[in-house]
Formats: sequence, C-alpha cells, structure tokens
Amino acid sequence: MAVRLLFPTHVFHRNLLQEGLDDSRGVSEEYLGMLKDEMDAMRKRDPVGRQLSNAYTGWQSKDGCESSPIFQKLINRIEHLFYDEVFPFHGLNPQIAHMKLGNCWANINDFLAWNKPHLHNGCWYSGVFYIHADGDEGCFTAVDTHAKVVADFPHSPRGATSWDFDPKSGELVLFPSGLMHMVEPNPTKKDRYSVSFNIEMHYDTPTANAGEIENYNPDEFVFDLDERGNPIF
Repeated sequence: MAVRLLFPTHVFHRNLLQEGLDDSRGVSEEYLGMLKDEMDAMRKRDPVGRQLSNAYTGWQSKDGCESSPIFQKLINRIEHLFYDEVFPFHGLNPQIAHMKLGNCWANINDFLAWNKPHLHNGCWYSGVFYIHADGDEGCFTAVDTHAKVVADFPHSPRGATSWDFDPKSGELVLFPSGLMHMVEPNPTKKDRYSVSFNIEMHYDTPTANAGEIENYNPDEFVFDLDERGNPIF
C-alpha cells in the first residue's frame, strides 16, 4: 500500500546561533544580549504594553520593532532565510516576487504567562525568534484544526493533533499565518524573550505568486509501508 501525504503544513526553523553559519546568516550571543537589553528598555518605557493573545502577566509591545535600528540585523537574517529556503521550496521567483518583514513586536513571558490560541490574519507566513530561552519556559504549540480531529480519530504519534516545540535562544521559526498556535504557560521563574512578526508579500505581475519548481516530483510525499506499518523511503 502507498501512503500519500496531502496538504502538509510547512514549518521552517533554524537556530541562528548554530556553528558554521555565514556571518550574514547567523547572529552572536552578544547581539542577543543587546536585543534583550533593548526589550527591557522598551518595557520600562511602556510597562503596560498591549493585550492581544498574551494572557496573565505576559508583556507584549506595540508594533514597531521593525523600525528600530537595533533590530535591523535580525530582520536582515530573517529575510535571508526566507529568500534562501522558503522561496526555493515553493518555487517563487525572487526577481518578481518580493517579501519584507511587516509588523513586528516583542514578547516577555514571565512566570505562568502564556498566549491564547490564535492566528495571524492577512499574510502568508508569520514567525517568532527567541532571544532568551532555555527551552523549559513553555512550548510553542501548533494545533491541527482540520475537521478530521472531530471524528473518531485514534490517538497516534503519526496522527498527532498538535505539535510542541521547546524553543531555545537563537531559534527562528517560520510558519503559515493560518496555522493555529499558542504558547503554553511558563512554569519557571525565568523570563523568556521573543520577537514575533508577519511577512508581507509583493508581486510584480499577476502570476508572480505561482511557483515553478524545477524537476518537481508530484510523488515526493508518497511512500510505501513495511510489514510493521513504517514508511519506506
């Protein structure tokens, strides 16, 4: 029997602190420290912030990080990753399809702070970058909202209805804006610092949003099963 994966959700992630990244693609611990200090200053200037998906005592800034000089290096790295990997994966031509980071805001989740399930309407991809996180301050959780989950749907690792990600400093996650997601309560006494953002797309021609992938194989997500039901790649 062949199994075909239909309509997969494509989430891209990379730790920008990882060794071997070109200087124009990665960041340093020192730079993350500078971003953390700037976020502390932002919170001091505006201790109330705004209340959207953030719940309990979580602090969220107003939009505007995209205009701050200190965030420009991070924005540059995000745009590089998008052009390096997301565009080629979807077959978009960067000569006629263009992206830029749109609204961007800062988040500080302290003890028990969390973010309610929500979407980011009006764009293609959204993302989050973790400036200060040890991986135990509450998962980033993606939630499956497909109708199949309300049927007699057995629990299985291959049919999970949610995906948990334990973010650490330097992690950049890009996800479709229509993906339902939330942030679990922070069970620690440590503050986690992150920046969230949306991606704006601009097309030079009416067909510029139509991807063309060289040597595309329509069966790339098709596989057979062995005698135990495991995929054979």
